[in-house]
Amino acid sequence: MKFREIVESPCGIRYLFDGLELQSGYARKVLLDREMMVDPDRIDAAYASLRKYFDLVVSDRRSVEDMRFRLQGLRDISGTLASLADGATLDEIEFFEIKHLAMLAASLSRGTDMETVIGILDPDGLKIGTFYLYDSYSVELRRLRDAVEQDPDDAQLQEELANEEDRLKKVISDKLRPHAASLKQTLQELADLDISLAQAVQMHVEGLVLPTSGSSTEITGMFHPGVRAALKTKNRDFQPVDFAFERGVPATVIGANMGGKTVALKTICMLQYLYQFGFALPVTSAVMTPFDDIRFCIGDEQDEKTGLSSFAAEMQRIDRAVAAVEQGGRVLLLVDEPARTTNPVEGTALVAALLERLADKPNLALVMTTHYTVEHAGQCWRVQGLLPGTKGRKMNYRLVRTTSHEVPHEALNIARELGIDARWIDLADTIMKRQYE
Repeated sequence: MKFREIVESPCGIRYLFDGLELQSGYARKVLLDREMMVDPDRIDAAYASLRKYFDLVVSDRRSVEDMRFRLQGLRDISGTLASLADGATLDEIEFFEIKHLAMLAASLSRGTDMETVIGILDPDGLKIGTFYLYDSYSVELRRLRDAVEQDPDDAQLQEELANEEDRLKKVISDKLRPHAASLKQTLQELADLDISLAQAVQMHVEGLVLPTSGSSTEITGMFHPGVRAALKTKNRDFQPVDFAFERGVPATVIGANMGGKTVALKTICMLQYLYQFGFALPVTSAVMTPFDDIRFCIGDEQDEKTGLSSFAAEMQRIDRAVAAVEQGGRVLLLVDEPARTTNPVEGTALVAALLERLADKPNLALVMTTHYTVEHAGQCWRVQGLLPGTKGRKMNYRLVRTTSHEVPHEALNIARELGIDARWIDLADTIMKRQYE
């Protein structure tokens, strides 16, 4: 899975992607084409590198800003480098591109063989970013240029000059060719530097934290940066929550509407993606474990193009996730209120059956929010819910472990807090009490 495949995920990772202040368009392309990491050692190595850049942001911001300013000059010249490696003779524009890359890398102390490359393209040692077929490349070049300047209408001289310039372009290309691989690697290193510095700055600005890798997931103080920013515009604070899960033990999250279950699930999904792409996390602390596949089933699944109803589209998506689990890879499956668009009798049966169907799968970590009361052998988390406040009642979004799988009945209280027509809510309360008598 590449990063570009998750940018539009409903988990909201685009907020952090849009806030990543990359200095070059090429670094953005490199990031979008990055593959998700599944090896914890590789992830830890990426975090060790990011830690160094974060420490530099904190200790020497001026140096960081100088590097970022220089990286604004990074351009995608992968096509030019591919032509060089394939044996092509380059033109002046392509020589300029390579010289610019080499000088940029040298100014940032990156890359190997860059001084040699600069020497080939800057024979006079002028240390300027432009490129020209300098007279010092060839005595014959200088002679022919002088002759053409004296007699610009001499076609034979013009042809001889063009032939000499073409010969020199081939000579320079041949001298550069052994450095094609190191130039390609340097281009990649500069893009990675741009990305790492942007991540480190974002980590500092947003108050993000580097996690550690482990065999299970334990998250303390997670928050959703996008939702937090939206709440801040309304002078409200996001309440961080804790959560934990592990492979082989299904977990359900229960609670009333407006209790934050969906936001919690989105945040968990976002954290997992961020972890496996080497970003710092919006948490107080976290131990994370990688998965080979992450499946996120959320929201209205209706597909008008295929004529599928919400229920049908949702069932097919969950079914594909179940098939992925059966293939044997490590799978994280996050499902938000499955079967909520069908009647509650069949909906409860479907949720109970899904939990039973996916029980005892050592390669699967399942986290599911639901409004249905379903007993199962896994973990159950409950939104703490409405609490007495100084002005009426307020919602506590904290997730707490519970041994009861009974879904709390708080919808009517929430409706009252929203100021919904009192007679309607009172009638609903009366009818509900009759049903439970």
